[in-house]
Amino acid sequence: MDGFSSNQLHDDRSAREVDVGFLSLYIPLVNQEIIMARTTPNPSVIRSDSLQAVFLRRATSALERMAANASPKVLSDALSAPTDTGSLARLLSQSDIIGSAVMELDPLVPALARNVEHRKFLIERAGGTLSAEDAGRLLGISRQAVDKRRRAGSLLAVREGSDWRYPGCQFDETDVVGGIAEVVRAYASAGPWMALDFLLGPDSVLAGRTPLAALRAGDRDSVLRILRSEATDGFA
Repeated sequence: MDGFSSNQLHDDRSAREVDVGFLSLYIPLVNQEIIMARTTPNPSVIRSDSLQAVFLRRATSALERMAANASPKVLSDALSAPTDTGSLARLLSQSDIIGSAVMELDPLVPALARNVEHRKFLIERAGGTLSAEDAGRLLGISRQAVDKRRRAGSLLAVREGSDWRYPGCQFDETDVVGGIAEVVRAYASAGPWMALDFLLGPDSVLAGRTPLAALRAGDRDSVLRILRSEATDGFA
């Protein structure tokens, strides 16, 4: 993760070898991108199956390069993820595996991958998510009413793809856990993922409990005090 060691950076021979390796990998990629940019028609007129084929070729090529550069330990760590998406996210989070060429062109890749993995972790901790229809059935209301509550900030919903999904942890058997709305509104500017992260994170102020556990136990005032404190400090 630290890139080249100081010895490598000051070793002329190693530096030349790195430059040669870099160019041999990077120049063909740049040329390929230029050719594709000149010859590929407007995406709006490309058939979806053609787009899938182009994407798969590009993604497969990237995976092959990263797998070739990864150590057995890195690959083992990636494979320890419970899902294929998690394995990919763990591999992409390693900046040294991605390579300096890609990092220069797209430096946010590792951070985005870590964010994806953390979101999957949160969803697992939350007990999964419900669709608007399922949330409506649980609450005894329509999908439209669920959407209205989401827009009003009284239900926590996170984006998964193009859909709004409702973390299951906010519900009890037939209703929403008291205090959820206050958390959602407190994190309105930061976003719903931050609200979910807050709810599921153990807090020393709550004697190691999560805010969600405190709300379920009826300790709403303690959670609200934390929210007010974070708002004062500029965190929420």
